[in-house]
Amino acid sequence: MATGRGSGLLALVAASLIGSVYAEKDNIVKLTKFNFDSNVKQGSWFVKFYAPWCTHCQRMAPIWEKLADLSVSREWPVKISEVDCTVSKDVCDKAQIKAFPTLALVSDGMLKGKYHGDASVASFEAWLKSQGVLEEGGGAPAPGAPSGGGERLTTEEARQQATATHGVALKALLYNMMVRFPTESSIINMYFYFGCSMCLLVVTCCFLGSLVGVEEEDHDKDR
Repeated sequence: MATGRGSGLLALVAASLIGSVYAEKDNIVKLTKFNFDSNVKQGSWFVKFYAPWCTHCQRMAPIWEKLADLSVSREWPVKISEVDCTVSKDVCDKAQIKAFPTLALVSDGMLKGKYHGDASVASFEAWLKSQGVLEEGGGAPAPGAPSGGGERLTTEEARQQATATHGVALKALLYNMMVRFPTESSIINMYFYFGCSMCLLVVTCCFLGSLVGVEEEDHDKDR
């Protein structure tokens, strides 16, 4: 009986230890090509871009877990996350990841900066403080801290911005054509473009008519 109870107690201890290990790892938010945009478009994210085969990434893994545990215990507004670049290559290409591991701060879908320093929890915390993201509602760097390039990483919003930019450019082109070419009078220019359109229409009709005439002649010859 004593042996059975001892074995049961050991099993419970082992299960609790395993559960605590997995609970710690769960504090790291796993980002993929499927959920990256929907997550990082809002709030602050400290992201580790890594590859499983990378030796430096393997050494950093337990440090990154401790940072995630600290962020949860202190209820930091910034989330500690990671992206496996061997699985989500598109995300890493968009973030211009050239080496592993790369640590980047993303706020509201914008790349605010990349970390260059010691791989320690204390150094990570100090850098995040300098970026102003450890305070609720933060996201702007502290005074005197270097700011990132502000490159947008979320695909959908970047596509919308590009579409809007193209629309503005097209409107500007049409406006300049109407007001400045070939004269400074918009009324004269309107008649000019109307005349050009009619000429183009006449030429197109003549071309199509000639094709029909050629086909009819070939058909008569066949008879």
